[in-house]
Parts: sequence; structure tokens; C-alpha cells
Amino acid sequence: MENFVILNIKNSQDFKKLSSSRIKFICKTLIVIADKTNEKLHFNPNEGLNAKIFCRVGYTVSKKVSKLAVKRNKTKRRLREVFRKIAHQYCQNNYDYVIIARPQIIECEFSAIKRDLEFCLKNLSKICSK
Repeated sequence: MENFVILNIKNSQDFKKLSSSRIKFICKTLIVIADKTNEKLHFNPNEGLNAKIFCRVGYTVSKKVSKLAVKRNKTKRRLREVFRKIAHQYCQNNYDYVIIARPQIIECEFSAIKRDLEFCLKNLSKICSK
């Protein structure tokens, strides 16, 4: 996909809306939740982007994962990088995704995180395309 843009979700209201979504997939190291992008955002005036050419993603790493901020931030960086590498294959435009880290993610290698996220996104893309 040549026109694929990833925007970040930073608004807590968007996170709350997505947490009530029924479209989710759970694996050992993370939980991925997906839902259609809010209709208000079908055109993003700040960036001049239409929702047809972007997906949005948010990352949640709570203190249950680690009490140390350094480890939580490292986990977020790893999740961002993995998502950036595989999003164009499995994510759909006009969808919002929230990736929630589970405590087991701290001990995992980068390749295991990639495999788990790929597995979740692949299954979510099947569900979302119906």
C-alpha cells in the first residue's frame, strides 16, 4: 500500500471508546483491540488526511507490566517499531488499534513480540474485513 499513514492515538476518550470495542484479540504478550475510526476523524484538518488513507494506533503499558518507567518506555518503543514494520501488511485504513502490553512482554525477545503482534493483527484483519 503506497498511501498508508500511521497516526498516534493520544486522547484518553479515544482509548476509552476503543476499550469497549468487541473486536479484540489476545495472545501471550499483548492484547490488540480494533474498531472503525470515529466519523469526526474521517477528515483530519490538522494534517489534511482523510481516514481512508490512515490508521491510528495507541499503546498502553501499565505499571502491572513493570514498576520501572525505563522498562515500560522500552516496551513502548519496541511495540512502536514492530507495529511500524508490519502495519502495512495487516492493518486496514479507517481503523483504530490499541495495543496493550501484558506482563509477560518484559522477558520476550523482539522476534517473539513481532510474532505475537503479527498473529493478532492477521486475525483481526480477517474479522474486520467481514
